[in-house]
Amino acid sequence: MQVRYLVHLFQNMRFSTLRSTLGVCAIVLMAGCTTPIKKEGDAPSGPEYVSWLPDTYRNDQVIGLPKPKEQWWKDFGSDELNAIVETALTKNFDLKVAIARVAQTRAQAQIVNASLTPTLDVATSYRNQGPAQGVGYAPTTDDWSSQPVYQIGLVVNYEVDLWGKKGFNTQAAYAQALASEFNRDAVALSLISDVVTVYFQVLSLNERITVAEKNLESMRVVGRGLDKRLQRGDATLIDVSQQLILQTNTDAQVTGLKLQRERAFNRLAVLLGQSPTALKIKGMALEDAKTPHVEPGLPSDLLCRRPDIRRAEAALEGAQADLYAARANFLPTFGLTAQGGYGSFLLTTITAPQSLFFSLSANLLQNVFDGGRRKAEENVAVAKNTELLETYANTVLAALRDVEDGLSGVALTARQYKALDQSRQLAQKLADLSAIVVERGGMDFVQLYQIQASVIAAEDAAITGRFEQIKASVDLYKAIGGGLTLNDNPCLGGGRLPKADANWIAKARQKDSVFGIK
Repeated sequence: MQVRYLVHLFQNMRFSTLRSTLGVCAIVLMAGCTTPIKKEGDAPSGPEYVSWLPDTYRNDQVIGLPKPKEQWWKDFGSDELNAIVETALTKNFDLKVAIARVAQTRAQAQIVNASLTPTLDVATSYRNQGPAQGVGYAPTTDDWSSQPVYQIGLVVNYEVDLWGKKGFNTQAAYAQALASEFNRDAVALSLISDVVTVYFQVLSLNERITVAEKNLESMRVVGRGLDKRLQRGDATLIDVSQQLILQTNTDAQVTGLKLQRERAFNRLAVLLGQSPTALKIKGMALEDAKTPHVEPGLPSDLLCRRPDIRRAEAALEGAQADLYAARANFLPTFGLTAQGGYGSFLLTTITAPQSLFFSLSANLLQNVFDGGRRKAEENVAVAKNTELLETYANTVLAALRDVEDGLSGVALTARQYKALDQSRQLAQKLADLSAIVVERGGMDFVQLYQIQASVIAAEDAAITGRFEQIKASVDLYKAIGGGLTLNDNPCLGGGRLPKADANWIAKARQKDSVFGIK
């Protein structure tokens, strides 16, 4: 019976009124269609923009890179380091913050995406109207009375996405969510690099302190011998004073090294999300740590896998979608609202057939004047898009610099350490020989002091050089994106950057309305 009642109401609608309404809607739609969403001269995508990079960086055989691996820190051959990195990946607070931001942006993208669907609400209302017949229908106070009205039903609202504005908003939101994921990966990569570097820094400081303390003890032995010679008249007070100065300087150097180790140890504890008292390091000799062997690779493939580049690219895509949404905001909006349910003056008859009601409305809204707000929003989106485009290009160039620095660092620090290690071995032999000569009285004390200082400097420089070699390996792994395998290739076109209009920025900068410059 209720269905027949609704059909009867629809049949009684006046179709002339409906035709008039549709005609007005068509006029408004035609007026808004003059604003295009995408325009000629818009900023290209990130990979297209950097196509002007030298061919050297896209040639697979020009630059040699180590083949990337999933867990690259395991290449150093330290079980303790592997456990420390795993702890950092689960307990570091900066990484936890980045993970939480991923969850936020994903939820925000879901919120934006939900606007594409209609909303359905249950509405209940009660109102008491007086006079019951309406305003002005109670000639005397005796005729005045109030009338309660009870209503319950469903309300459906839906904004039709005629121009794709909501779709662009959703695309921008998902691009931001993707950028937050790449930011998380970038934080993890930087975290692992810092953990590995600081770990080996602690080990190098341990070795430097051990060597310095051993030399300090040798100096004390020599100093005690000089005291005895001074008493016998075989040495002067000047000789003893010079030895004492060298000894105290070495003692101060040991204290400084211990301070550096304490600070590095505390920093490593913070990276692991622990207090320094809870961190224990057994350590390994730096000589036992393995360093990567540089082999020919695919530089462009490795480059575009860096999470910071992919983060910049995702942010740029989101900015482009925001620009298209801002332009779609110039066009009219079309909304539908439907409401139906039961309404009655009495609760006892609210479910009766005569209490059934419905309403259906369509609204088409076209802005005529807003003081330039929408145009300003478009200009903001264009400027932001250009800013992120420049940021993307700068990120790619910075990545190229990091790769070059990493390759040079691995090669040159290896040569540097080889020379320093030879110097250390020669210094150790010289120290052994000088001890024999001094014992036999064939060397003056001035020469002995110089030899002692040279031995200390050579041994300390060799240990530092070994640490720099390991650090260069870490920097190289970080530069190539953390050792990702070639089987997981996120690059467009098989790792080759596509061609684009290299003069885009020059053309864009001629637009005074965007940049405010000529």
